[in-house]
Amino acid sequence: MNVILIVSDTLRRDHLGCYGNNWISTPNIDRFAKGSLVFEDAYIGSFPTVPNRRDLFTGKFTFVYSDWSPLTPEEVVLSEVLGKEGYISMFIADTPHTTAPGYNYRRVSGAGPII
Repeated sequence: MNVILIVSDTLRRDHLGCYGNNWISTPNIDRFAKGSLVFEDAYIGSFPTVPNRRDLFTGKFTFVYSDWSPLTPEEVVLSEVLGKEGYISMFIADTPHTTAPGYNYRRVSGAGPII
């Protein structure tokens, strides 16, 4: 089984064909979605980039106590959980915040490289 989590701050759900849009062409995402699990009723706990990633990676609603801050060493993150189960993970990001030194998103536990 492969797990690919795509998160984008600049892509609207209502602009994707896989969610019913027929006036903007998104063929690659639509093709990928056809063979994937697509969430219809998913809600975020935090909106800004870093707090949202922290919520996703820890599985917690963190914005109420963490604000826009680095992960702490005590927080267990998705890549660590997956690594213990034998999965290899990779973190690819298009924003500098979560890859910045000291933000601790570059944690590796049986994981692939950070790009």
